[in-house]
Amino acid sequence: MDFPIYIGTSGWNYETFIGSIFDKKTPKRKYLETYCKFFNSVELNASFYRSFPKRTWEGWYNRTPDGFIWSVKASRFITHIKRLDVDKDSIDYFFSQAGLLKEKLGVVLFQLPPTLEFKRETFSKFLKFLPSHVPVALEARHGSWFKKEVYEILKEKGLSFVISHTAGKYPIEKVFTADFLYIRLHGAKALYRGSYGEEGLKEWIDLIRAFSKKTFIYFDNTADGSAAKDALLLKKLLHEGT
Repeated sequence: MDFPIYIGTSGWNYETFIGSIFDKKTPKRKYLETYCKFFNSVELNASFYRSFPKRTWEGWYNRTPDGFIWSVKASRFITHIKRLDVDKDSIDYFFSQAGLLKEKLGVVLFQLPPTLEFKRETFSKFLKFLPSHVPVALEARHGSWFKKEVYEILKEKGLSFVISHTAGKYPIEKVFTADFLYIRLHGAKALYRGSYGEEGLKEWIDLIRAFSKKTFIYFDNTADGSAAKDALLLKKLLHEGT
């Protein structure tokens, strides 16, 4: 592949990864450093639930190697509590936190709740507050977002419409709206569980090749440990040219 591909999991602090990237003797305080020996990126989920002090962000930066990339999930205050109807200060505060990752910050992900319908006025206001220097991806779950009008807005603003596989739970649309691709695989059989395996990964490899530009792909099937195994397998298949 002559374009960058960032492969990882949604979070890293999982005992279910013992046997794939961790062993029973790996201390939890070393999970992140061990994770980095296998993957070049991670999707930070903890930032969705709460804020962290500066020293925590700086620790994440310092504990990861040069070239490692973080994708950061935006606060649920923005997406689930305020439902995108926020002021600029709230957006600025979150991006100032994520910005502590400096050049290791790859993408900021906004995961919308499944009950949030597309409202052009609210969304347009929200978009005006986003900084231009950080790539942004949008994961929608309500069916009203899956239409040409939304895709055109995202293309104009350079936001990536997340291609999200949820084992049939929520809609999915394989559409390219930015100069980077963002894929989230939440589970082959149910949310957060079920391995994709070699057969299941083929369609995602085909999609990555069809896009042929910078790609971020994260596995969220962490409940049964499949995420780390699938991410390792994807790396192997891409390397082999399968």
